[in-house]
Amino acid sequence: MVTGILVSINWGVFIYAVNSGQILEALLGYFINPLISIMLGMIFLGERLNKTQITAFSFAIAGVVYLTLNYGHFPWIAIALALTFGVYGLLKKKMNYDSMSALAVETTLVAPIALGFLIFGSSDGGALFTNQSFAMPVLLVCTGLITAIPLYWFGMAAVRVPLYSIGFFQYIAPTMKLFIGIYIFHETFTVTYAISFSLIWMGLALYIWNIIMKSR
Repeated sequence: MVTGILVSINWGVFIYAVNSGQILEALLGYFINPLISIMLGMIFLGERLNKTQITAFSFAIAGVVYLTLNYGHFPWIAIALALTFGVYGLLKKKMNYDSMSALAVETTLVAPIALGFLIFGSSDGGALFTNQSFAMPVLLVCTGLITAIPLYWFGMAAVRVPLYSIGFFQYIAPTMKLFIGIYIFHETFTVTYAISFSLIWMGLALYIWNIIMKSR
């Protein structure tokens, strides 16, 4: 129930951010989230970083701190996204359940809340499922699948992979969101973003290089 509520809050905040035109703040949250995952792994799971990983982690922290300080106001959306998904990942790893079974239980437990919200939306004429063309409900169902499949894979990874590794690889998704924002939605890529993301990408590159060297 707790993990179901956490991931529901996370996705609800993300949808609010997108629909209210605050995509960049949501993007900041997904850059902070890996740092939360790494710190939670060190605090609660006893995971340790070697010197190269600590250096990579420091680059990422510097990038996120610089972006946060230059954002202009307290980024509550970003903080909410980072904390809810970071704690979600920690609990998934601690529970050590089969990913599909856990996701099915989470979805089942929060389904009545979602159903109630849909019924409430229908009562005041604001429900997309009843007031839009056939294509809109189909697209919304597809976004559910696109959400569920990565959550399933994330649950599998959380059991098998150290939380600090999951944290670093989570920088791939917000980097993709950045390119989508720039090239599809034509958002401005400021000097602040250039400096911040360069520091984060340097940390990620250093971390991947460390993994390659260890495997050799």
